[in-house]
Amino acid sequence: MVGGSGIAESTIEEVTRYLKQGNPLSIGDGSGIIERLERRLEELLGIENVLTCSSGTAALHSAYLALDLPTGSEVIAPVTTFHASVTPALQCGLAPVLVDVDPDNGNISPAAVREAITDRTRCVVVTHNLGHPVELDEIAAICREHGLNLIEDCSHAYLSTYRGRPVGTVGDVAVWSMQAAKTLVAGEGGFLATKDRTLFERACLAGHYRGRSERITDPELRAFSDTGMGLKYRLHPLAAVIAWSEAAHLVERVERRQKLLSRLSARLEDIPGVRPPRVREDVGMGGWFSYRPTLVTSGDDATCYERTVKALQRAGVPAHRPSIGSLDSMPLFTRTPPLRHAEATWRPRLCGPFEGARAYEKDRLSVTVTAEDTVDRIEAYADAFADVLRERGGPAAGGGR
Repeated sequence: MVGGSGIAESTIEEVTRYLKQGNPLSIGDGSGIIERLERRLEELLGIENVLTCSSGTAALHSAYLALDLPTGSEVIAPVTTFHASVTPALQCGLAPVLVDVDPDNGNISPAAVREAITDRTRCVVVTHNLGHPVELDEIAAICREHGLNLIEDCSHAYLSTYRGRPVGTVGDVAVWSMQAAKTLVAGEGGFLATKDRTLFERACLAGHYRGRSERITDPELRAFSDTGMGLKYRLHPLAAVIAWSEAAHLVERVERRQKLLSRLSARLEDIPGVRPPRVREDVGMGGWFSYRPTLVTSGDDATCYERTVKALQRAGVPAHRPSIGSLDSMPLFTRTPPLRHAEATWRPRLCGPFEGARAYEKDRLSVTVTAEDTVDRIEAYADAFADVLRERGGPAAGGGR
């Protein structure tokens, strides 16, 4: 049963029980509910050496710090992603390089990565956009060829797979967010995972001083355990309780969401004027972080998209234009911030013209599907698409596929 906040009633009971039992509200050594959550995540996602943090952004910052890249190094990132995939690099004296994406799924283009590499490049960060895995084999091969580190941002991709392998198991470090909109919820929280114990210990030192860092085995790192690197990135125990309880429902929820959205895609395939999201045959989509079909609008009518969206909304479809644009439209990635600590290193480089990103974004629509939706409601959404696009008519109505 799901409560009004979107989380299970059992999770609410679990949080209440934790508080009534007088359990700690701050855990510095990674024990108790923190350890239980980390072990559950390792088992559930097929990953190793999980380190929980206060947010996905904090986990990303810890990952960049753990890689210990030279000041001024370039980090290649997709132009279509949430800014926090790469903005923590600013705090590490690193420079972002934004490259184009695949027009079908918005994932970083391996060819664009290869073209952007310079003698300053040290790292590639990829986002499995909306749950669709990137071309991991090709990206990893490029990184090996050029001696680059690879970070996987898996925040959209809980239980997604690439050629049968879980995402987050290919890169040097992988990061997930547990913010309230994510598939696995803590409210605010995140975690990283890595097969490399040295990277884990450096990440631990970055934001988990004293208790937890006292377990570090590298004597040179452990010498700094009392202070760490001066940051505090511990996950709040109540957030850990929420995530631990919600993780018990993750597989079921992902399977249910897959069923609903696969049904919606099958229906939209048969409706002229709309194209469902394209999913490659060698990947598993996990929970579809966001469902974004494309309207096939008339090229000579700039208002067709907006009129269609409003008509869909009137027909009961929770549709809207995606709220976050590409990074090349944001000032932080087009010029250096007016802060002295950024002047020497923050040199954003845009490898445009981003034709893939523009093609991916064109007339894309976001349809909100929640845990409360049913098969009947999905069918009603599809019927509304059919009715609205039939009424719209015109040359665009024949271009669904």
